[in-house]
Amino acid sequence: MMSVLEWGTLIVCCTVLLLRLPDAVKGRNRTVFGILFLATLCSVLAVSGPYEAIDRMLGGWNVTNLILRHLVFATVLLVGLRVTRGLASTTGYRLIAGPAGRWALGISCFAVTAVFFLMDTQGSSSGMQGLSTSSARNAALAPFYAAAGRSYPAFVSCILMAPLLATVRSQLPRLVRAGALVMLGGAVAVVLSIPASFASPAWLPGQHVVNYSAVLGYVLGLALFWFAGLIAHAPGSPGETLRKNTG
Repeated sequence: MMSVLEWGTLIVCCTVLLLRLPDAVKGRNRTVFGILFLATLCSVLAVSGPYEAIDRMLGGWNVTNLILRHLVFATVLLVGLRVTRGLASTTGYRLIAGPAGRWALGISCFAVTAVFFLMDTQGSSSGMQGLSTSSARNAALAPFYAAAGRSYPAFVSCILMAPLLATVRSQLPRLVRAGALVMLGGAVAVVLSIPASFASPAWLPGQHVVNYSAVLGYVLGLALFWFAGLIAHAPGSPGETLRKNTG
């Protein structure tokens, strides 16, 4: 199941990235292409084979996982800024780009890095799953490391929920509302990933489903926004305006 989630998410990210490539080459909304590129890179690093190969080259201390966490932070930051702008959420944009957002990002980066260096991380293990049972200290710290890595994405997701829900309830084109609904599902999954970090090992498959649902929700949401813009050819139409900002 884990392998299906890893490779399935990677395939979806690669597909959406390739679909957006022609627009990026033409200079259209390269920021969103950058978001999708980062999401694809994160998906590559989440797959066991590539992860372990890269981490061994870096010394076998799971530094790759720490890099992955910070890449996720960067990706979520860009998603938050782009979506709040696209949905005209001034309050949301200010919360993410302003002092509150900078503090949230800084604290999350510090927390995930600090917990990482408190653990014994020797021995490449995708998702650091193999290390959580390697010692009592790792077993105690692993849930906090996972939660710290999901704290900033959860912060941004909480901010995005209101404008996404408003879009779902709006009179915008159906595909736009569908994109907002899918992304809203991803945001809910991100928030749920915090308590899921402290679930018992028996719930590990459920944790993975929540985590990958979050990634797919955001990536597919962006893709639907883009498709809505392609369909809405008329300049100034709601779908076209949203495409320029988010797609």
